[in-house]
Amino acid sequence: MAIDVQLLAEVTEFLYEEAACLDQRRWDDWLALYEEDCVYWVPAWHDDESYTQDPDTQLSLIYLQGKERLGERIWRIRSGLSSSLLRMPRVTHLVSTVRLAGERDGCLLVTANFHADAFKLDEKRADFFFGSYHYALRRRAEGFGIVQKKIIVNNDVIPRQLDVFSV
Repeated sequence: MAIDVQLLAEVTEFLYEEAACLDQRRWDDWLALYEEDCVYWVPAWHDDESYTQDPDTQLSLIYLQGKERLGERIWRIRSGLSSSLLRMPRVTHLVSTVRLAGERDGCLLVTANFHADAFKLDEKRADFFFGSYHYALRRRAEGFGIVQKKIIVNNDVIPRQLDVFSV
């Protein structure tokens, strides 16, 4: 199978930018990467082998449909109303093994692996999550827009909190 090296480089840079937005708490820039009709989904695991397949009828760790819902989540992070978010962790996302997985409904399908580390200074505590990203990206005049992001968290025993900035 022939790989479009230029397209892979563009997609990889886009995924790196998304990670940088989260790490640097550039919330408006992060939201701008998503399409209005986006779906952000972190399914839960049934057992060691399978995770939930339908966010409407099965348990999800996070399920946000539409950019407005993502914006509400960011508003809550910024608001100071959540005691667990008063002192935000320092977070670093590592994105690797970016692969072009095909096309569907006018979107480019992309997979990648991730490892995200979070450090809470006040608790002197480090936590991490790792797993895979599954994207549907829509081509824009400049770059891409995220139509769907599904995050498979392989270590889903949540040590303290799991949020959009930590996976």
